[in-house]
Amino acid sequence: MDTKEKLCITIAISRQMGSGGTYIGYLAAKELGFRYLDREILRQAANKLGIEPDMLERYDERSTSVIENIIQSFCFGTPEMPFLPPLGKPVYNKDLFALESKIMKEVADQCSAVIVGRGGFYILKDRPNTINIFVHAPLDYRIERIMKVQKITDKREAQKMIEESDHKRAKFIRDMVGIDRFDARNYHLCIDSSVVGFPACVEMITKIVNIKRSAQ
Repeated sequence: MDTKEKLCITIAISRQMGSGGTYIGYLAAKELGFRYLDREILRQAANKLGIEPDMLERYDERSTSVIENIIQSFCFGTPEMPFLPPLGKPVYNKDLFALESKIMKEVADQCSAVIVGRGGFYILKDRPNTINIFVHAPLDYRIERIMKVQKITDKREAQKMIEESDHKRAKFIRDMVGIDRFDARNYHLCIDSSVVGFPACVEMITKIVNIKRSAQ
């Protein structure tokens, strides 16, 4: 077990919408030969709940009081506990967070991976082979990129999307674990992708991984 843990490195990427953090994570995983997890975490959670992933999509990294009208007769325990029989209760957002946390920990135990979002920087923070990255960029840069990638012609629409995403993701982390996701102390490396560029971002991440590997 000790040998496996030394060999498995996890890169937990947090990102601002429009910063390119998700794509940077994908490129880093491809470069390093790591497993890449983003929407797959949601798919696995939906599979364990016995529902379609699309039904959980709008609650992903969103802080709500209750996931309503999705599951009315299913509940499960903490990440360390087995599934429990249905008790006629709805699934609360913290339960979904606990399930996704369990999935991330299982992956981190099994293989080297890049995990994007979902509070991975906090969930895996106590593991010595986890590297926490925060990718950010100025608002104007993110607006321009979102307009290009999502083919949005209205600048105000793109800005609204970004501002809502920033607010909801920050609230999600604050509600789930009680910390500020924008606090640089949560991360080993914070990168302004608009200044550095995607290839250099990937290069920095791979260099940190190589440093970790050489120290083992």
